[in-house]
Amino acid sequence: MASRTDMSARRLTRMAILAALALALNYIEGLFPPLLPGLPVKLGLANVAVLASLELLGYHGAALVQLARCILGPLIGGSPVGILYSLAGGALSLLAMCALHALKRRRPASISLIGVSVAGAFFHSLGQLLMGAALAGPAVLAYFTPMELLSVPTGLFVGLLAILAIRIEKVVN
Repeated sequence: MASRTDMSARRLTRMAILAALALALNYIEGLFPPLLPGLPVKLGLANVAVLASLELLGYHGAALVQLARCILGPLIGGSPVGILYSLAGGALSLLAMCALHALKRRRPASISLIGVSVAGAFFHSLGQLLMGAALAGPAVLAYFTPMELLSVPTGLFVGLLAILAIRIEKVVN
């Protein structure tokens, strides 16, 4: 039986690896153009690590991975003001994903990790749009419909990748 210290070290190591994965995916995704010209929409690949954290480490672990991604990601990418957008989207996304994940745990047949991911994508875009409206004005909200519609396929794709990552992690460990 592992000691409490061993479990804490293992948990911290998992969290650090998932945070590093989120930052790496965030950086790699930043090298590519948006999905559609004129719309600031990306796949949100870093959310694979956040979803895996939520499933493997719980709410606290997911919150720390999300916080690291939201603060360090824009700094690494050279966009300090991006921290505001990232935190707004990340906070709303995490709240939605935690709420749905709690429902998923109580009633497993009610929602899948893919549904949690789609909700996370939707609320991440919403948070960024609201921050954009606060900083640049309400004209930014014209992007609402296309961005939120795109959150469904991007959330679906990210959710599938997260399920695959979690399965691989469970096999390895």
